[in-house]
This record gives sequence, structure tokens and C-alpha cells, in this order.
Amino acid sequence: MSSSISASFIFVVIYTLEAIIIIVGNIFTIFVFWTQRPHLKRAYFILINLAVADLLVGSTVLTVIIGTAISQNITDGYNVLRTSQSYPFVAFVVLSSNTSVYFLALVSLERAFAVLWPIRHRTANSRVYIHSIVVVWTVGLCFFALTLLSFNYSEMKKKYILISTDACLLISLLVICASYLKIHNQLRAPSPELDIHTNQLRKRNLPLSKTLFIAIASSLVFWMPAFVVYSTRELCQRCIPDSFVPYVYALHLTNSMMNPLVYSFRMRIFRDVLKALCRKRRQNMHMELRAVQQKRLGYDLEGSFTPNKHENGSPTIQSTSGHN
Repeated sequence: MSSSISASFIFVVIYTLEAIIIIVGNIFTIFVFWTQRPHLKRAYFILINLAVADLLVGSTVLTVIIGTAISQNITDGYNVLRTSQSYPFVAFVVLSSNTSVYFLALVSLERAFAVLWPIRHRTANSRVYIHSIVVVWTVGLCFFALTLLSFNYSEMKKKYILISTDACLLISLLVICASYLKIHNQLRAPSPELDIHTNQLRKRNLPLSKTLFIAIASSLVFWMPAFVVYSTRELCQRCIPDSFVPYVYALHLTNSMMNPLVYSFRMRIFRDVLKALCRKRRQNMHMELRAVQQKRLGYDLEGSFTPNKHENGSPTIQSTSGHN
């Protein structure tokens, strides 16, 4: 009994740490992209919205943990999972997690468009990006509303909603795979008919495409087990034991903190901002240290030299050191 409680408490600690890392990492991602937006490509606006969706994942999990700590036993990791799967938290989990996957699919489509048709991509209207982002959030909000309403539906209607949700996620996964497979095939067998300008544009888009491929692939590695387990349990509750779910949930949360980690290692703007913040922090520490040293020096001077007056009233400085 005590071992199960300690194991459950370990899961709570893991969920809390993952939620904090997700929140801090994605806030930093939004800060970097937003401050550097005049110098960035339009694709980064999709990445900002992806970071917002992942930020919702971490915020929802942290809210569930705090709510469980107040109302129930925080040492029980299964209470956290049960609360996250209850009304209305499950709707926010669906909104944040699913929208994150939808944005991964949108990023893949945008990268395929940039590599396969670089000239059209460069001359594309910004409204295309805005409309695409609005469509993704709209789809996520629709499933959010359906999930909220599903608590008043029968079990049969709930299954229809779950099947439609899983179908959209599966379509997103297929879009991601098809987009990068097309990019891979195009790069392995380049067309000799392309002019020099088109090849230069394509090469210019490749570094970002490779970075985003690493980010998307690492995210899907941690997301796929959760998708398979959750979908299987929806059809057959007894096929996968409850004790296996906390491990899958921990992997599912890891999906939302992979993007900031990959960006920090692969994108120069992240390294530049990190260096600037570290440099500013060192400057502030040096200024604080200098202020403390000057303050100590002032105290030492006041202690070593005290003003004194002769009988005629003229001020003198008398040293407090010993006289022979």
C-alpha cells in the first residue's frame, strides 16, 4: 500500500515538473518569436500559436494538480488522472492537446509549400496564414464545445464524438507524414528544370524545415503512445490496465515541452536571446556587487576617519588609529 502511494506521489511530482517546464519553455518561445517578429518569416506566427496551444496543455495540467491538492489527496497520482478526465478539465485537455497536433500538421503543410513551391510561397498573401490559424483554432474550439456537451449525451453519442476526434488527429498525423515524405522525395530527386533563383529559395527554406522536422518528429514520438492507448481504451476499457496509463500520460506531457528544447538547440535567435539575457544578468550582478562594495567602502571611511573640531571651531579630521 505504501509503495503504491509513493509511486503515485512520484507521478504527481513528474506531472508538476513537466507542467512547469512546459509553461516556462513555451512562454519563453512566445517571447522570443514575438520580440523578433519584424525580422522573422510568416511561418513563425504559426509557431507562436503552436506554443500557445502547448502553453494551454501545461496550464491545464497545473490547474488540475492544484485543484486535486485542494479538494482531494495530492499524493495519489490516479486522483490527478481522474480529475483531468472529468468535467470540465477533459474539454480543456482536448482543446489544448488536439489543437497542438493540428498546428503541427499546419506547420508541416507550410514547410512542404515552402520547399516544393518556393516562389509561390514567397509571394503568398499573409491572409492565407491568418485564415489557416483561425481554421485550426475553430476546429479545436468545436471539439472543445462538443466535449463539454458530451457529458449530457448518451454513451453512444459520446463514442461518435470520440471517433470524430480521433479521426481528425489521425488525418493530422497523415498530413504530417505525407508532407515530409514529399519534401524528402523532392530533395532526393531535384528537378533539373528549376532555375537558379528557385533553387536558392529552396535552399534558404531548408534549415528551418529541418529544425521543424526534428521538433515535430520528437513531439510525435511522445504523442503516439498516448494516442494509441487512449484510442484503444475508448473501444476496450479492459484491454489496457489502469496502472499503465500514468506512464503514458507522462509521455504525453513530454510532447508539449519538446519544441522549446529543439528551438533552443537549433535556432540561432534562441541562442542569441539566451546569451543576451545571460549577459544582462551578469551586468546586473556586477552593478549590484559594485554598489555593495562602494557602500562598504563608505562605511569603512566613516569608521576610520571622524570629523573633530578644535576649540576655535575649525574642523579637522582625526584618525582613529593609535598614536605613539
